[in-house]
Amino acid sequence: MHIYYPSHLTSVSNLDNSSQTILLIDNDNDITSLLKANLQSEGYEIDVCACAEDALISHLEKYSLVIAEVSLPGEIDGLELIDRMKDDRLTATIPVMFCTVRDRESDIIAGLNSGADDYIVKPFSLREMMARVRSVLRRHRNLAPRATARTIEYRTLILNVDSHSLIIDGETISLSPTEFNILILLLRSRNRLFTREEIFEAAWPGEEMNNPRLVDVNISRLRKKLAGYGQNVVNRSGLGYGFMDL
Repeated sequence: MHIYYPSHLTSVSNLDNSSQTILLIDNDNDITSLLKANLQSEGYEIDVCACAEDALISHLEKYSLVIAEVSLPGEIDGLELIDRMKDDRLTATIPVMFCTVRDRESDIIAGLNSGADDYIVKPFSLREMMARVRSVLRRHRNLAPRATARTIEYRTLILNVDSHSLIIDGETISLSPTEFNILILLLRSRNRLFTREEIFEAAWPGEEMNNPRLVDVNISRLRKKLAGYGQNVVNRSGLGYGFMDL
């Protein structure tokens, strides 16, 4: 199979794709540049992330399709990424395609079993890639609308994004807007550590961090409200805070 470069491709799509945004997750700049140029030529909006960690904090629910490499830099690979997306009601119905260097039969089976809608091995035919993208989007276009109640769930913890409410073991827990912003950041990227600066930016958007202790104080209050799940919010000296699987 050969990679066809943009000059060899003539768009055959007659669909209006202007309202559809695709996220490419790959640290291979040659691949992302090639795909971005050709997908944009078909009318799609394209965003690019180099790793799964960045993708998980990029409001994945806004995308119509995610195209990801399985082998990604960082601690989260493509298989774990799709697993987290399927566990989150905000992103569970977003189609995912793997475009990857992993070409063994066992890799392909693992990728499809993880819930991926398609699996393409590099190097690939660009014409075939575009056809498969259209096919995946067409299949999902007629699915029922996503549930209006958008939640992030972890065991018996349910965080409702729309109502800004938290339920633990069936009991509603009151959170301040700041505590909610911190928790949604940590839950969306479990097992990732965030610096105080990153947490402050998420919890106090647009403000200048004059007192780093504000982050510590709010996380301390949040831990108490999380009861048993408070132990999942850990602090690694010099690295930051994260919500960890224990």
